[in-house]
Amino acid sequence: MATYTMKFMFDWGSGVCLWSTNQAAKDLFGNYPIFTSKLAVSDSTKKRLEHLIDRHDEALNFDEPNGDLLWNDEQIAEFLDAAKRCYYQLCKELGSDYEIELIDGM
Repeated sequence: MATYTMKFMFDWGSGVCLWSTNQAAKDLFGNYPIFTSKLAVSDSTKKRLEHLIDRHDEALNFDEPNGDLLWNDEQIAEFLDAAKRCYYQLCKELGSDYEIELIDGM
């Protein structure tokens, strides 16, 4: 069983895409959001995560957050594909002490 459990999901304006879901992860990373700077992964993976977080926020019209996204279906699919690839790389780099649940979607 994994020592640290988390969720991989994007939340508008949060600046993160990882969230602690057990006490061990909260003790290691802080209460709930996990900042990429605290992860023991390669710099390239950290940069990819930061880029995805920034890209995700570009999809929302913050002036009308309950309205339609600013992206079309193709842009959404491309983002979700890139996020999934980064998720798998993150899991690989963190190793078996981590269990990360993928929450797929916008």
